[in-house]
Formats: sequence, structure tokens, C-alpha cells
Amino acid sequence: MNFQQAIESAFKNYFKFEGRASRSEFWLFNLFLFLVNLVFNVLYEIFNSLESGILMLLISLLSIGWLLFILIPSFSITIRRLHDTNRTGWWILITITIIGIIPYFIFLILKGTEGENRFGPDPLG
Repeated sequence: MNFQQAIESAFKNYFKFEGRASRSEFWLFNLFLFLVNLVFNVLYEIFNSLESGILMLLISLLSIGWLLFILIPSFSITIRRLHDTNRTGWWILITITIIGIIPYFIFLILKGTEGENRFGPDPLG
């Protein structure tokens, strides 16, 4: 899956919490989110240095709107990624504990189950 396909797939499956997501889909979508947030931060800093309050407010509102817009697809792709490793989406709650972030991150890095698992067919197959 390439960069554009990963972004399209994530937004196409906006409210889809069942099924599986490959590592490439998950990590490329997260790279996209990182880059968009980086653009918002750079614009905010530029307008902050120009002391342009109205533009800073506009960028802040756009950034908040963007974060609200990507909240659901971020959760759905993460849950589908956990499904790919044959874990339920409830494992996302492990991040509530500080120490739980480590196994959570490992789950997201692991190769998915080859072939079909209880959550559906292999996304790469």
C-alpha cells in the first residue's frame, strides 16, 4: 500500500471499526497526520512571530477542527490495526496506564496474523 492509498483507505473506512488494517496503512496514515500537524505548527509559529493575532486564531481554529475531524478515523484505524495482530480493540485502553504504552506500541509494530484470523481476512492477501 502506498502513501496515497493509505490515506484514502483510512478516510474511506472512517467509521469502520471491524476488519483489519495492515502495518503500512496504519503507519503511512499516521505519517500523514504528523505532516499535517507539522504544517499547522509551522504556520502558527510564523504568524506568532508576526504578532498577527487574527491569523493565529484562524490557524488555531483550523487546527482544532482538523483534530476533531481525524479523531474517529484515528481510533478506527488503530482498532483495525490491533485486529490485524489478532487482538481486540479494547487493548487501546491499555494506554491509560503509563507502562501500558510500551506493549501497546509493540502491538502496533508487530506483523499481522498471516491469513485469516477472527477479525477477517488478511488485508495484504
